[in-house]
Amino acid sequence: MKRLLLLPVPLVLADPAIAFYGGSYEKEENPELSTDQSETLATYSEFHQSCMDIQMTMWGEVAELMEDLATAHCYCEYTKLEGIETITWADKDSAYVECAQAGKIREKKAFIWWALPLHRQRLEDEQK
Repeated sequence: MKRLLLLPVPLVLADPAIAFYGGSYEKEENPELSTDQSETLATYSEFHQSCMDIQMTMWGEVAELMEDLATAHCYCEYTKLEGIETITWADKDSAYVECAQAGKIREKKAFIWWALPLHRQRLEDEQK
């Protein structure tokens, strides 16, 4: 008798899943990505906020050091890009790599001490 009662259990458990699905399989089209897109550089505060969002998502807010390092990285990237009229992905990638190298383990402290005062000054100047 117990075996007979256990037989409908999988059917009852599967029924809501079947009812929930309710759709057919549609093939999703892959969007075409171009690496030849270019753009102009945003203001420093806009660039900094966007860059910090990316850096904080990647590293998390684990320590003040990481926030300082991310700020230094973003300042470094901006200074590398600000002389370019239209910025390509290659320009962004090059700036990112150069700044990541500048923030290596051995140079972290000097990198932060270089960038933070300049970052604060640039934000103050932009607000004036």
